[in-house]
Amino acid sequence: MSLGLSMRDPTAETTSDLRARANPLASLDGRTVALMDIGKMRGDEFIDRLEALCIARGIAVRRFRKPTNTRVAPRQMIEDIATRCDAVVIALSDCGSCTSCSTHDLNDLDRLGVAGVSVLTEEFRQAFESQKSAIGFDAASVYVPHPMQNRSTRELHGFAEDAFSSILAAICAQKLTG
Repeated sequence: MSLGLSMRDPTAETTSDLRARANPLASLDGRTVALMDIGKMRGDEFIDRLEALCIARGIAVRRFRKPTNTRVAPRQMIEDIATRCDAVVIALSDCGSCTSCSTHDLNDLDRLGVAGVSVLTEEFRQAFESQKSAIGFDAASVYVPHPMQNRSTRELHGFAEDAFSSILAAICAQKLTG
């Protein structure tokens, strides 16, 4: 005869144990936004378009690229972003390991006071939700269509254009027009 052991989670389901994220910036005036390329194939094309859209709006940007999407960003990169930038856009996660690593990067930057958002493909919405729950962080996200690697540059730029206002809304409380 086999005896089973049943465990119950004592955490109330009606309360959140997620740490609130840093507040979005009041304005992007005089602020710098980090565009962190996580190193996924073709993600740079998406970020190229985000950069152009930011510059067209007068938003200062700095680009960063992780050496690999399967690990968290190097500590020096996190510190550089936190020192030189006021907000961060981390893009473009489209698999489980890069979603996990990007969520940790976003959490690390948030703890340093950098308002941020992670851009992921729709297919990994649940993975992002699970990861942010696992690390206890109420992170911001914006989703684009999946998959990305087989898309044309025009399509990737179109996805960036479609997501741009949501990305800005995640990092800036000021209603931006135009």
